[in-house]
Amino acid sequence: MERKFRISPATLRNELENNDVYNNNYLETVLLDEFLTNLVMKEYVWQLNRQDIKCFNTEVIGNIKETLGDKLPTKINKEVLIAAIPAENNYLVRIGHRIPSSDFLKLWRNYDTDHSGYLEIKELQLLVRDFAQLVGEDVSDKDLNTALEELMSEFDVNKDGRLELEELSHLMSVEDNFMKAFCSRQYLTRKDFDRIFAHYDTDSTGYLDKEEVMALLNDILKYHESSDAHIPVPVLKEVYKEVMKACDTNNSNTIQKCELALLLTSV
Repeated sequence: MERKFRISPATLRNELENNDVYNNNYLETVLLDEFLTNLVMKEYVWQLNRQDIKCFNTEVIGNIKETLGDKLPTKINKEVLIAAIPAENNYLVRIGHRIPSSDFLKLWRNYDTDHSGYLEIKELQLLVRDFAQLVGEDVSDKDLNTALEELMSEFDVNKDGRLELEELSHLMSVEDNFMKAFCSRQYLTRKDFDRIFAHYDTDSTGYLDKEEVMALLNDILKYHESSDAHIPVPVLKEVYKEVMKACDTNNSNTIQKCELALLLTSV
C-alpha cells in the first residue's frame, strides 16, 4: 500500500528559508527534486526508502503540473510550490514574511470557525498554538493564557475581547494595497488587466477563487474609502455576494480573466 506523507508547516518553512525561496519568490525547477527529497527526509527521519521518496516527489510534481501544465517553467513560483506540498495549514509558512492579501484572508477563514467576522478567545487559542508549533515550541495552558493576554493587550484596539480583521492584520506583514496603482486611472490597458489578474491569482490556477476575489475587493474598497484599514468581514462578504451575482457569468463560483473587467467596473 502506498504511503501518504504530510509535511509540517515548521519543516516546510525551514526548507523554504534554506533555499532562499522567500527572498527569490521562486525555486529553480532543476532544484525541485533535491528540494522535495530533503523536505520529506527531514520530516520522516530514518523511516523512508527510495520508493517512498520517489512517490512523494511524484505526488508534488503532479500537483504542480495540474496548476502549470505538463511542461514546467524554469522557475516554480513560491505560491504554486507551497500549495502543491501536502501540509496542514501550509499558508502558515508565510508568517513573518510578506503575506499576500489573499493568503491573509485564507488564514482568517481558517480560524474564524463560526464565521462571525471576529476571532474570539477559543479561536485565538488555536492560532497561538499553531504559531508555537510553527517554531517548534510546546505551549502549556499557563503560557497560552499569558500569550493571549499579551496579544489582546497589544492588538485588541477597541477592547471588546476579540480581534477584527484589521486588528489581526497588525500581527502580520500584509502586502501594501496593490490596487492603489490602478484605481486612480481613467483607463486600464490590457497589460494592466494582466498584471492585476496575475497578482491576485496567487496560486496560478487561471481563475480567482473566493479569497482571491475578496482580497481584490478589499483593496479596491480601501482605495475608494481613502483608508489603509481592512474592510470589516461582514461588509466584505456582502459586497462579494453582489459582485459574484453580477460578474460570475458562467456560474463557476470563480472569476475568470474574461470576467475581471466586469468586476472592476462593478465596484
